[in-house]
Amino acid sequence: MRRPVSEAAHSGGSRPVEDARRPGPPIDIRDLQECEACGTKMYGLHCKIVCPNCGYKRDCSDP
Repeated sequence: MRRPVSEAAHSGGSRPVEDARRPGPPIDIRDLQECEACGTKMYGLHCKIVCPNCGYKRDCSDP
């Protein structure tokens, strides 16, 4: 008995080839910044960039 294509593509735990070609979600440059005080990855909150570790804050318009 033959399996449907969708089952055959997923057998063995590998992902289908078409998933590898899809672009990921857009990257916000604010998500890539590290805290100047402690080095923890900061996150964006409205127009502020905040460190969850030490509380350091930057405005998104700061260079």
